[in-house]
Amino acid sequence: MRNIITTLLLLLPLVSKAVTVPAGTYHFDNSKTAYTTVKFVYGNDAENTTTIIELKKDADNLWTFTVNATADGQTHYFFSDTTMPAGIRNEKVTTVKDNIITKGEHRTQTFKDLDNLPMIPGATFVPSSGDQYAAGTWQTNGKPASPASGTLPVMYINTENNVPITSKDDYVKATCYVNPMGVEGCPESGKEEAPLKLSIKGRGNWTWLDFDKKPYRLKLAEKEPMLGMKKSKHFVLMAGADDNLGFMRNPLGYELSRRMHVAWTPDCRPVEVVLNGDYIGLYFLTENIRVDADRVNVIEQDDLATQDVTGGWLVEVDNYNTDPHINVKAPDKIQEDIWITYKSPEVLSKEQEAYLQQQFDAIRDAVYDTDKTSTKWEEFIDIYAMARIYVVRELMQDEEGFHGSFYLHKERGTDTRWVAGPVWDFGNAYGNNDRHKFIWQNPSFECFFIDQIYKFPRFVEAVKNVFGDFYRDEYPTINNYIDNFANTITAAAACDKNRWPNYGNADIAGNATTLKYYLKDKVEWLVQQWGTSGTTAISATQTSPDTKTTIHDMQGRQVTDIIQPGIYIIRNANKTRKVIVK
Repeated sequence: MRNIITTLLLLLPLVSKAVTVPAGTYHFDNSKTAYTTVKFVYGNDAENTTTIIELKKDADNLWTFTVNATADGQTHYFFSDTTMPAGIRNEKVTTVKDNIITKGEHRTQTFKDLDNLPMIPGATFVPSSGDQYAAGTWQTNGKPASPASGTLPVMYINTENNVPITSKDDYVKATCYVNPMGVEGCPESGKEEAPLKLSIKGRGNWTWLDFDKKPYRLKLAEKEPMLGMKKSKHFVLMAGADDNLGFMRNPLGYELSRRMHVAWTPDCRPVEVVLNGDYIGLYFLTENIRVDADRVNVIEQDDLATQDVTGGWLVEVDNYNTDPHINVKAPDKIQEDIWITYKSPEVLSKEQEAYLQQQFDAIRDAVYDTDKTSTKWEEFIDIYAMARIYVVRELMQDEEGFHGSFYLHKERGTDTRWVAGPVWDFGNAYGNNDRHKFIWQNPSFECFFIDQIYKFPRFVEAVKNVFGDFYRDEYPTINNYIDNFANTITAAAACDKNRWPNYGNADIAGNATTLKYYLKDKVEWLVQQWGTSGTTAISATQTSPDTKTTIHDMQGRQVTDIIQPGIYIIRNANKTRKVIVK
């Protein structure tokens, strides 16, 4: 088990970073140091404040103290036999440390900014030497302290007979439970003595093959509101090993999707994971994309159906040709075939396969129409749902967004259209940092469909409207989301970096600042292209007065009638207008 015990080495350089001293009762093993008195010292250099707590002797070598309130943003903490009195000193903790050294008094070298092993309430600090700068480790009940941060829920997964998870195809039987660690809104799921049953296997492509920190797919025996999400049996554990932007590419992409009013966006929550007793770091428990009343809400179509094969459908424009799929020829692409992987139904009859092939061949023909005033493609694709997904991908400068992990779904019916979404996988967001161009302009990946769709003026108008609403209503507070998320995962990210030194993020706050800059830079460039005055209450170019009127909710889903209060978009050939029902 790697990195369970981290020795604090004397010769390592000391780099001051913020650390947390959590509230709780702690212990100190005085057997090696043999201090005549023991004090715990911590402080924040920026505030010129140092706190000294005197320990009480409980037994021959065990001394105890209590921190009454959690202290965030501290520079250092250590134990000492200093003669300085207990209390709060109005001086830097580094000054106090230097005074202790000058007087020849002893201290432990417990600078958490190097090893990032957290203080765990109830744990004992055990020095490994008795010299003036004693090193050591935190331990609980004679065992090393948990390397988890204690700031996020912890999911404990144990496979049957500790069998390793080596396959993306074959599930392994396992159990799990979640300790909420006091996180608000997170329920306890299972218990150590009564865990939940589940099956687990690997997932992903590049992320599964190229990283030691693996992503996993979970299938619970019973529906469970994991981490406070909607009840389900199906979740994935995203590892984020390839995300050097503070683990925030996917969370930010999903948040932008929610703010863009996409029909459904996967919930994604941070959690620390212990697998078969091994702490494997910071993960993101995420709702996976599937047909479900609380996810992709379309009527589920049976496998091998022969009747009414118009829906529901869930498909992915895929960048791997390994899964069951149909091929759609792209006349102007280096990669001649677009792979359309079908997710639901999973096994197709010849009738289903023929229908799916016909639909996407027709979509291709419509979007490649040289007459860009044509609205033929809109008979197949919901224009506003596509605009929302496209704006999200542009904001994230995600050139892979229409090459792979591009999902579409369709409700049953001959008059229903394909709806773009949900969003998934922002792993390549801001990959080339060329934010002053559209993602379909000389992309690193083939951007199927979107480069042609953008040539239609009606689509550009819809994009400007979606962007305008987002810019006015949602963009002003997006930095608050980034900062709050960064603060939430900072301590866990440090533990993750300790577990996976070659991956992860050592400076979450700095990465959050970079991410905010990237987004701001992209938004400012898009403002120059699209303006900010757009609104979804717009007029559309007249084509045929006989075109059927359709009604959509603000998530882009077509509805049969306006019944519930809310905001609706009514579309026909003459105009598109917004209606507010109170």
